[in-house]
Amino acid sequence: MESKSNTLNSMKYLSKVGFLVLVLLATNACEEPFVPEPVENSEQFVVEGYVEAGEGSNFSYVIISKTVPFFSEINPNQYASLFVDNAMVTVNDGDKDVDFTKLCLSDIPDELKEQAGELIGINPDSTDINVCIYVDIFDQLTREVGRTYKLHIEIEDEEGEITAETTIPEIVPLYDFVFRDTPGEPIEGLAQLWCNINDPAVPNYYRYFTQSDSTGLIAPFNSVTNDAAWNGQEFEFPISKAEPAGADFDPSTFGMFSVGDTVTMKWCSIDAIHYDFWETFEYARNNQGPFSSYTRIKTNVEGAWGIFGGYGVSATQLVVEK
Repeated sequence: MESKSNTLNSMKYLSKVGFLVLVLLATNACEEPFVPEPVENSEQFVVEGYVEAGEGSNFSYVIISKTVPFFSEINPNQYASLFVDNAMVTVNDGDKDVDFTKLCLSDIPDELKEQAGELIGINPDSTDINVCIYVDIFDQLTREVGRTYKLHIEIEDEEGEITAETTIPEIVPLYDFVFRDTPGEPIEGLAQLWCNINDPAVPNYYRYFTQSDSTGLIAPFNSVTNDAAWNGQEFEFPISKAEPAGADFDPSTFGMFSVGDTVTMKWCSIDAIHYDFWETFEYARNNQGPFSSYTRIKTNVEGAWGIFGGYGVSATQLVVEK
């Protein structure tokens, strides 16, 4: 009897295994492998440009650069050559076309180079390299919520054109900022920032930056969010301090603010495609390693890669104190 029972149990086990194998085979048979489209080794252009409106907004600018092969090495001279300085950049604000002015770091006084580098996201240590960008230097664009902006780029000796379109959504500000003890055991000299938002009952997308005495205005590791989980709600939530790339990581202090620092909190409303770009870009950047999955970064630029985005800005300056 014992032998028969063991035989029945073995048959049941094999039946379960067989069923699982069939399920796995059927599942795999239904899946189509994703093979990314081949990318030619030829040079391509990358665009990064913004139009901002609201309190604390920056000037409008566009950076155009060129791609390099994945396994290539870049020295300072090659780095400078990646930035395009022979383009015609025009933005339409719905009423008029505005030609952007080429501005190179070599044209800026030394005492302003670090500030200019921070504004356009260039490491201050690299401001001795002559990087050129395109700027609405006389602020001719009408920058306001609800407008659509169309970008048009032509590069000398290059066929075709580069175009993009963005909007500046309704500004949804944060309020009731307060600094509290760090989570768990309070840490002397550090505090966590909390704030409130009253999210409208429509799809909304946000990106934020922070600046303190120890850093320039930078975006955190994960800088964007949508309101899918809290659409139409009013609630309180914590904000993490943005840490510079390459900063030492300590889970007990990461994202905390230093007591006594003056902090700028820049909270931005963005449209859906602008959110999609940063969400896929940051996922790809954070999802690294030999076993990571392939992520296609979404773009709203035609004829090149990158982002041309609008920001509805609400900026607040605070002193960290508990």
